[in-house]
This record gives sequence, structure tokens and C-alpha cells, in this order.
Amino acid sequence: MLKTRVYIDGYNLYYGVLRNSAYKWLDVYRLFAEGVLDGAKTELDNVSYYTAPILGKMYDDPESPQRQRTYLAALNKRYPHQVRIVQGKLIASRVKRRVIDGVACGELVEVLDFDEKKTDVSIAVDMLADAFSGSLEQFVLCTNDSDLAPALAKIKQLKPEVRIGLIAPVQGDVRRVSNDLKQYCDWHKTLSPFHLVQAQLPEKIPHTSIKKPAAWLLQG
Repeated sequence: MLKTRVYIDGYNLYYGVLRNSAYKWLDVYRLFAEGVLDGAKTELDNVSYYTAPILGKMYDDPESPQRQRTYLAALNKRYPHQVRIVQGKLIASRVKRRVIDGVACGELVEVLDFDEKKTDVSIAVDMLADAFSGSLEQFVLCTNDSDLAPALAKIKQLKPEVRIGLIAPVQGDVRRVSNDLKQYCDWHKTLSPFHLVQAQLPEKIPHTSIKKPAAWLLQG
């Protein structure tokens, strides 16, 4: 039994497999405890979920921020000890980008750009700190963001006895699993719709008033 901790890059997970799916009401603890990981070989310590509050100006639907808050509240209530939510922040800025197609091809236009802050650093710092604590035997990273490769490399260099697994939130052949990450991992998998459909939160969180958002009910 390998004492295991999971680190989830929330935005990478969302944009990788959840955004256009009916599985946004995802039970991230069950996903790993009962689905992705081999329960006969792992003892899941906890799941750390890294995200940032979305900004209303990012989406056409003004209810998007409230749906995210409802989802995070559901995870907190369902798993007060097993799931740890770590929030960074999003920064919006006006930048100029060159149009590459259409009538305005070649012209510079001003657009809104959104930059997520703190998430990668928080994951890297937590993984390194946990590696040196000596309390864990396996780390499982859920992302396909190659920016985290240096953290994995350092863990492998200084704590080679710690097993590292990679769960890449990619779909089919549309996106490939990052080679920059794979090279430092003992094993890797991708998420499938089967994993997601089997790991959904109850539509109403027991003993609370928290319910799956109506828009997500229509998708399911």
C-alpha cells in the first residue's frame, strides 16, 4: 500500500476534459480513490485541488462564477478533510494581438487576456515540501502543463524513492501527453469519459442545501 497524495491543476482538468462535457459536477476524491488509482496498491491520503475564482468577464454567461462557487462548496462539504482546495487568482489585462485570418488579417486588435497566478507555484511548492516531509510514498499529478516539469525533476533528483504518477486530462489523439512531464514519472494515464461518468457528486449534497447547478443538470 503506497501512501498517496493527488495534486490537481483545476483549470487544466477543466479545459482538458470537462469544459464541453456533462461531467462538470465531478467528485474528484472518488475519481482517484475508486477510479483512476489501483485501490489494492494505494492508500489515498488526500486530494489537493488548485484553482482560481473565475471572472465574470471571461464568459458570456454571468452565472459561471456562481456555478464555480457552488461546486467548490460542494467539495468542501462532501470532503471536509479529504479534499483541500487551494485558490490562486486570475488577472485580466488588455493586450494587442494580430489577427491571422479574415478581412482584418494582419491588423492589431485589442483583446482581454486572462492570466492565472499562483497555481503552478503552489503545486510545485507543496509537492516539494511533501517530498521532504517523508510522510508520502507516491505523488499523483493531474495536469498536462509542462511548466511543472522542473518540480518533478527536482523531486526525482533529491527523492528518487518517491513514486510519481501522471494523470493527463487529455482526450484521445486531440492532445498528447506532455513528454516533458512523462520523462520524470514512473507511470502515466489519461482520463476517459468512463472515469468521469463513474465519479459524479450526488445532485444534492447530503445534509446541505447545495445542489448541482441547473445548467449542469440540463447537460447531464
